[in-house]
Amino acid sequence: MDSPVIHSLRHAWPVARWRDVHMVIGVSGGTDSMALLRAMLTIKGEFGGMGQLRVVHIDHGLRGSDSTADAQWLAHQCDLLGIPLTVCQSDVRSLAASQGDGLEAAARDQRYQQLTLVAEQTGARYVVTGHNANDQAETVLFRLLRGSGLRGLVGIRKYRPLSPSITLVRPLLGCWRKDLVSYLNSLKQPFREDQTNTDTQFKRNRIRLDLLPHLRSEYNVRIDEALLHLSEQAAVAGQFIETEAEKLLALCDLEITLQPTGAQLGSHGVVSRLHTAPLEMQSELLVCEAIRLAWRQAQLPEQAMTHQKWQQLAQLAQSDETSAALNLPGKIQATVSDGQLVLAFL
Repeated sequence: MDSPVIHSLRHAWPVARWRDVHMVIGVSGGTDSMALLRAMLTIKGEFGGMGQLRVVHIDHGLRGSDSTADAQWLAHQCDLLGIPLTVCQSDVRSLAASQGDGLEAAARDQRYQQLTLVAEQTGARYVVTGHNANDQAETVLFRLLRGSGLRGLVGIRKYRPLSPSITLVRPLLGCWRKDLVSYLNSLKQPFREDQTNTDTQFKRNRIRLDLLPHLRSEYNVRIDEALLHLSEQAAVAGQFIETEAEKLLALCDLEITLQPTGAQLGSHGVVSRLHTAPLEMQSELLVCEAIRLAWRQAQLPEQAMTHQKWQQLAQLAQSDETSAALNLPGKIQATVSDGQLVLAFL
């Protein structure tokens, strides 16, 4: 009889989609990733296929000898399981200092960059990670506290492109951490505990270790399920809005005139144009989403675009002013001219 983890994985990501392609599995050695690895190997052993699995472990260099011990331990486990392992080294502290985004952000960015690189080098189609339902609840609460809008409340997405040829998949989002632990115990499979997961200097750890337990005991014993329900509703609503925004954008005759990837930031040049007449009588929410899609198709960076910036851009597109200009992140200037919203490098 299948465990709940195997059943959930099969349902969330049918084996027919991945059995014949190569995949990279991101494994730290912790509960989530070890459960993912064992479940993937079990299903692969049952159904076969032409695809090959490879484990990738990222050593961020944050814990000295403990980090080295984790990599050595995982190498032994992979030998026992008969699966190839690639260990990538990373100096996250130096990266965080140079970028100024903090250790968590630097580690996350470096992790996905290196997973993508190994996937490209080995011809993998998917990168797979062990994010679970608890991670989803923590992420939604984290973003809610930060003031995220509907898009942020979707939380962790099951699929996300990492490159034109590689997709990130998180097939365990329907599994709770306690079920993953039970599954590993049933297999007598050991796992490693990362001590940084208890370091409360990180906001996510404080949410997991302090805030969520307090909310469960004092306000709602099922707060985790409530946060997942909120995430699911946000995803459904977001998909509807995006579909309607795609229809609206199609009426605007979007023209991409310059790909930023081929230009230096700060160089002059019109990036894109779109007709504003179809936007005039639409809701600001829908106009924001349509313009966001246009921005994305032009391959402009989105990270620094706040909710307020999208609102200002939508208001400009719906205004009658022809001389107004809006300076935006990425050294982009937006203007309205001859019934068109024009995005150009400053």
